[in-house]
Amino acid sequence: MKQTFTILAAAAAITLMSAEPLVKREDPATYWDFSKLKNAPAFREAPEKCQVPGLKAYLLEGYGTPEGWKDPKPGNPEPLSKKIKAEFFVYVGVPSGPVPEGGFPGIVMIHGGGGTAYPGWTSKWVDKGFVVISLNWYNEMSVPKKKDRNTNDVDREPLPGGRRNDLVANVANMVLAHSFLRSMKEVNPEKTAFVGLSWGSWYGAMLASLDPRFKGGVQIYCGDVKRGNTFINGRFLHAAKFPMYWVVSTHDQNVNLETLGNAFKECATLDTKSIVVKLPHSHIGFAFDSCARMAAHYTKGETPLPKLSNLELNGDVATCKILRQGKGVKYAVLCYTDCTNPKYHLREWKKVPAEIKGDTITAK
Repeated sequence: MKQTFTILAAAAAITLMSAEPLVKREDPATYWDFSKLKNAPAFREAPEKCQVPGLKAYLLEGYGTPEGWKDPKPGNPEPLSKKIKAEFFVYVGVPSGPVPEGGFPGIVMIHGGGGTAYPGWTSKWVDKGFVVISLNWYNEMSVPKKKDRNTNDVDREPLPGGRRNDLVANVANMVLAHSFLRSMKEVNPEKTAFVGLSWGSWYGAMLASLDPRFKGGVQIYCGDVKRGNTFINGRFLHAAKFPMYWVVSTHDQNVNLETLGNAFKECATLDTKSIVVKLPHSHIGFAFDSCARMAAHYTKGETPLPKLSNLELNGDVATCKILRQGKGVKYAVLCYTDCTNPKYHLREWKKVPAEIKGDTITAK
């Protein structure tokens, strides 16, 4: 059921892709020098209070905010050359058992707003067969309340410089976390992907333009293209360098299907997407089966989700093509809304049966 739910929801809002992009495109090299980020950074073990069995907590040398800097919203942050050296916190986990020939695939995990490097979510992805590096981009350390690799009940302890949301420094640290991951002897450096959730998917929309070494990116909830001059308006998606998968909701207060539709059009390397009716928005997104499946596709060559064409309307009949079967499309419905509530996330959605004939899906 999870698979078919993903397929049918993906077709529902695909007509929104015709919207014109509303973003001023920028070159990521304006802000980041990849040559300064592609080598593994120096590191040290984090304090014992951060450690949990089955994971290792480290402090990596990265970038931070100069003293006195203020968030210039809605303007553009300063480039990396204006930042200072600063440590950032990560958890790293390696699957149990022998290392396969060539190494395990790797995942860079990027938490959402209000989150941290969670031991529990990190461990769940380790148990899926990935070496995982999960960073805290708030300039904090995670301090678990109990010594359990499956816990997400943690305190946060600020690192020097205080809590921050320096977008340029944070993305640079994500690239450095990837460089560290690729340097590990247990990791196959040619089989890595990132998973970004909520705020982490806005970061992912920037990361995808900067680091060509990833084989794929998984975007959960956000990463849209919006009006205005905020730095998270999708200005770098045109430069994405590897396949990208989105799983998003019809009822998200942080984005809507218009801004997401613009992102799907703007992303240079869009693979496929799942638009799910009333998908809940929280860090539970790290548990969505579709995300692990697409990460395994990008890093292990496993079967991906299906892929549909744009929706076409002819009178009262909607039609789309199955471009990629995945494990097979067995059942379909058309999801739609005729509600005009200006609050997009409060609109009610309906569904009608759809018919599959060969590689074509139709619905009235």
